[in-house]
Order: sequence, then structure tokens, then C-alpha cells
Amino acid sequence: MSIKRVQIGSKLKLDAVLKEQETKKGVVICHPHPLYGGSMNNNVVNALENGFYERGFTTLKFNFRGVGRSEGVYDEGIGEMDDVICAVNFLKETLKDNASILLAGYSFGAWVSIRAALELEGIDSMFIVAYPFSVYDSSPLKQFKGKMVFVAGKYDDIAPVEPLLELYKDLPLTEKNLKIIESDHFFFGKENEITEFIKEVF
Repeated sequence: MSIKRVQIGSKLKLDAVLKEQETKKGVVICHPHPLYGGSMNNNVVNALENGFYERGFTTLKFNFRGVGRSEGVYDEGIGEMDDVICAVNFLKETLKDNASILLAGYSFGAWVSIRAALELEGIDSMFIVAYPFSVYDSSPLKQFKGKMVFVAGKYDDIAPVEPLLELYKDLPLTEKNLKIIESDHFFFGKENEITEFIKEVF
């Protein structure tokens, strides 16, 4: 096992943590809203990191621009899409040829990552935690054609379950999974359920 604190990106330097494995599969993990305390040290981000790492993925979590030691300022989800693309490119270079990259995002990170996925080649799987339907448009979720895995909190008012269930029912995907956890938006005390769900699905 190798854990490294790395800088990614060219225009802006973004602070990131890379946990490497020998396999050719990797996951980029995107944190919740920068203006509300979101960072790569978030409890759900760590649960995602743990689950994917235990399933043999090389994991890369990073701070969006303006968070922690990352350069720049918050850019309303526009520049943050570029941050995700930089992270994916960095992980592809790290894993070299034939790398399989998955994107995982929580809340704001889910919204940014699904939009970035539509701009990238080779992203065939998404792991979406608490997509914030009450704040952001859900149309990017309908445009993605790969495998989609969702986690939702039963009592979440920021990412309510009802629109997710409607969307999930209509998704024409053969590979889709959904887990609803007895939680609000923050999943405190429920992190292990997210980690175990990853290990079940992957």
C-alpha cells in the first residue's frame, strides 16, 4: 500500500491524497459543497475511499479549488468541473495504460462529477451519494449511459428520496443499484453502511 499527498492540476494546484494499488482500476472521489465546510476529509468521502480501496481500487480524493491547500476560489460548480477532469487525467496517468476510472461524488460532489463525466471519455460507472435534487437540476443523471449506483438518506431534505426513486425507475440502465440508509443528509454514524454497500456492489 502507498499513500501519498500529491498536487494535481496545471493552472491551479489542487491538494489531493492518492492511495495506490497494483490494479488498473481507480476512483476519483468528489467532496460536498466548499462553502458549507465540504472537503476531502469529510466522513462520507472517507467512507467512499475505504470501500473502494478495500475492493482493490486506487483511490484519489482531492480538495476543490479554494478548499484547504488547493489554490483558487469557489466557482459555482463550473471551475470545479475542470477540477474533476484534472483529477481523472492525473489518475489515468498514474495508472497508465488501459486504466478503468470510476467517479464517485457526495452531494455537491455528485452534481459536479456527473456533469464532468459527460465531458470525459471512458467513464462508464458513477457512484452517487445524496444527489441534491432540491438544489440542482437532475438532467445530467438522465444523460449518463453507464452503470449508476446511488446511496440516499431516508430523511434527507437536501437530497430527497422521492425524486431519486422517480428517476431511478425511469433510468434505462441494465446496471443500476440503489441503497436507502436510515439517515439525513450527513450520514453520521452510518458511514460503514456506505463502505459495505460499495463492497457488495463492486
